[in-house]
Formats: sequence, structure tokens, C-alpha cells
Amino acid sequence: MPPGAGPYEILADRYDALLGDRAFTRLRRSFERLVRRHGLVFRSAADVGCGTGTFVAHLRSRGVHPVWGVDRSPHMLAEALAKNRGNGARFLLQDLRVLRLPHPVALLTCQSDTLNYLLVPSELRTALRAFAHALEPGGHAVFDMIVVDGPHGGRVRRVGVGRPGTPYEIHEQRAYTLDEVGAALAGSGLRLRGVHRVAEPRPEGGTVRLNFVARLR
Repeated sequence: MPPGAGPYEILADRYDALLGDRAFTRLRRSFERLVRRHGLVFRSAADVGCGTGTFVAHLRSRGVHPVWGVDRSPHMLAEALAKNRGNGARFLLQDLRVLRLPHPVALLTCQSDTLNYLLVPSELRTALRAFAHALEPGGHAVFDMIVVDGPHGGRVRRVGVGRPGTPYEIHEQRAYTLDEVGAALAGSGLRLRGVHRVAEPRPEGGTVRLNFVARLR
């Protein structure tokens, strides 16, 4: 990203064409499998790191209300507001480490590597505690992460978003180990119910994308 640019400031208006629409079908199918497998029931939800609001719109189409979309990028939220105009979804400009919903929800989702943008374990612990505080009793958090397929974590990777020769951003993400994720969950107030591998056509060498399902204790 150019100096001073925020995340997705350059690409917000073309994110869906580059990544969002292509990834959504896989994300939706994966989420619905988790709903069936774990018997998740929810009348209210928040999608944290909601980006352009595609998954928020999906939750609203399921009849979920209220649905909160949360993102730290005002440019992505502008796209989400336009996409969800008139459907009753609500949006908050917040960093997930200081998440504060107006009311607790039954389901919190955080997808598309959002938690990998937290580059130190203490930030991951802070975010998962914030997730727990945002849930009503018995509520669930469903999130995905890029995890190191082995014992050694802590690797910060640089991820290109866009196409060379066109507007392009470089983002930094940390690949955690399963032990690091487990340690962050242990002090969060969330109890892990399941970990599921996400099938991808070209997984990055040495890493795997995993879905986590956790319940408020």
C-alpha cells in the first residue's frame, strides 16, 4: 500500500470483482456446512471484518435480524452500505480488537483471514475476548484462520491483493500455529467445539486454512 493508505482504501470499489464474489460461494457453502454440523441456531448476528457486506446480505436473506457488519475500513463499509441499502442491516466502523456491539448477538462470524491481520498473539487474545463479550449466553463464534501446518508459527507473510499492473496493495498477515490459537481461546471465555479444514484449490505451502467453531462458556 502507498504510505499513509489504509487497508483496502485503494481496492474497496473493485474488491468484489477481484476476490469477494469469487470467494463468496466457497465461504457460504463452508458456513452452511458448519451450521448443519454443529446445529447452530441464531436469530441475531455480527459479521466482523465484513468488508463489502456480501456475507451480511446473506445473513439478512436467511431472515437473521439484527445483523451488524463491522469493519475498520471506511471505504469497505461504504461499499457494504450501498450493497445492503434497505435490507435493515446495520454497520459499525470499529477495530475488532476493541469490538463493542450495541447488544450481544447469538452468532459472530469473522472470515477471509481477518484474524491473521493481528501480528502478535496478545492481539489475537484481545480480539477473541472481545468476541466473547459480544455474544449472548450460549452464542457461537465462527471464524477462519490461516494456520501453519506444523509446530513453528510466528511467520509474518506479505499478501498481495489485486493484479500487478493495476491498483495493488500489499498486506501483512501472521500465520499462527494451532497451539497459539488454542492458547488465545483458552483465556477468552470461548470453548472450542470444532476445527475443520477448508478445501482450497491452491493452498499456500506450509499453511492450511481452518474454520473454528467456539461457544461462549
